[in-house]
Amino acid sequence: MRPTPWTVRPVPTVWLDFTTGLGVTDSGARVTPRLTGRRKRPTLVDLLDTAHNLSAERIMLTGKLPTTEPGQPHWLIAETPSWTSPGHWLSTPPTGRFTHEVTGRNLEVRTAAEWFPVAGLDPDRARQAWVLTTEAVKGVEDMELLKSPAATGAQLWARSLPRTIDPEPLPEDVAELLHRTSGQHRIEHLTTGAAACGCGACRPLVDLTESPRGGFAYVDGRFMYASLCRELGTGPVTRLTAAQGQELLESDPYARARYRVRFTVPDWWDHVGVLPVAHEDVHAGWHYPNVPGATGETWADGVEVKLAFDNGWDIEVLEGLRFTKGRLLDTWADRLKRARERVAGNTDLDPVVRSAAVGAIRAILIQGIGAFASRGRETTRVAWSAREVPAEAAASVVRHGEAFVYRIPSRKVSGQAAALYRPELAAQVWARGRARVLECPAALPQRPGAPRPVVGALQVDPAGLLAINGDAIYTTSVPTWSLPTTHGGGDDGAVGRMRLQGWLPAVKLPATAAERNVLRRKAEAAGVEAALQVHSPDVP
Repeated sequence: MRPTPWTVRPVPTVWLDFTTGLGVTDSGARVTPRLTGRRKRPTLVDLLDTAHNLSAERIMLTGKLPTTEPGQPHWLIAETPSWTSPGHWLSTPPTGRFTHEVTGRNLEVRTAAEWFPVAGLDPDRARQAWVLTTEAVKGVEDMELLKSPAATGAQLWARSLPRTIDPEPLPEDVAELLHRTSGQHRIEHLTTGAAACGCGACRPLVDLTESPRGGFAYVDGRFMYASLCRELGTGPVTRLTAAQGQELLESDPYARARYRVRFTVPDWWDHVGVLPVAHEDVHAGWHYPNVPGATGETWADGVEVKLAFDNGWDIEVLEGLRFTKGRLLDTWADRLKRARERVAGNTDLDPVVRSAAVGAIRAILIQGIGAFASRGRETTRVAWSAREVPAEAAASVVRHGEAFVYRIPSRKVSGQAAALYRPELAAQVWARGRARVLECPAALPQRPGAPRPVVGALQVDPAGLLAINGDAIYTTSVPTWSLPTTHGGGDDGAVGRMRLQGWLPAVKLPATAAERNVLRRKAEAAGVEAALQVHSPDVP
């Protein structure tokens, strides 16, 4: 079922700082908030009225927004005279939806951070980044940006799918199986402490009681997902018996397939786990058993099963699915690569604006892939009494001050949404990403007849591997392969390469993801110069 591209017009937008209300219009004209009463700082209704007077249909907020902890009032649930709401989206990132009682005009409130993950972005720079991102996307496909990065990615895919391809929808049972058995990117903290997995089959690699301090290196993949979209599998799908799956794994290990396997961690294994296993509590997510001798059963993509098999894990296939190799995302990924290159390679731009636009294109890529697995977006509703909450929504209630916020599930996917629903694509890209962060090709010298050089988490000393998060790894020393090729490393600037993003030579090592994220931001701000000086070609 082919998706049908749709016509999108630019949305009149004002870019406002949440705290001051100051900002700019689409054209760059300065905006001063319309304040009521004697207030010096605008309220939400002041921002709505300011945008309404400018005939805007969207507010993009920059600056520091209030925290939205459960139990505390949410900043979107406030008194807004002359405005009603058909329902907000109160998760992250939030979206406010308002309708003016007199004019009937609709107004959305969104955050610039949804697009631009850059700290300290002011309204004018956010607007410039939007223009730059729009120009980059138009440079590869004549289209406007949509309301969200995910929607923009879906629209770009609808326009990029070759005319000769009419992808067959997955059978409902296969799609449901993918939803139940496929995780997203890998998130694993590998130190002792409160964040350690307590299942008994996982063991931390860094003992903070023995090594409380050390270096902190932040390494990630450059636009990684764009390098993982080549020749993905799709329908038709063939179910495999245990014998058929085992034969396929051994005879064609690169087949587009998914297997349910029984595995055993080798007795000599001393590194991170390879295969993802769902926790019994679905809300706890996934873990990666690595204790020698540990056994388990799980569904995994062929690339992950092959990686475990190649590393000496005992693998028994119990059943499988074989997909048909296709080129559903090849053109889409290539266009996003070109869009990113147009921005990242322009050194004449304001570095902050350039970084924001590169981040936006990355958001289109990552959220666009996630959208393939979306069966529709839930909506949130607000009630002011527990009795007003429908019984079927009671389990989703979150209190925000006096408000009871609950969720209404999405309806069954149909129409255009059904054509965009391709969970097999998202599942394969996520799986390839989990495998690639463990073993990744690099631009290192290769001897004739030798295997191609690989880098990644499995190529670092396990005693110094702090965490894996998506396409990023965190280590206590700088992996030399993460350096540029000019400094003896394997990063030649290509998309998909693992590269050093930041280095702190001496810190208290993180016991939690929150502590790690603080160090990541500090390392990124510090940059890589200190590491490059140590590994300079001029240093003997």
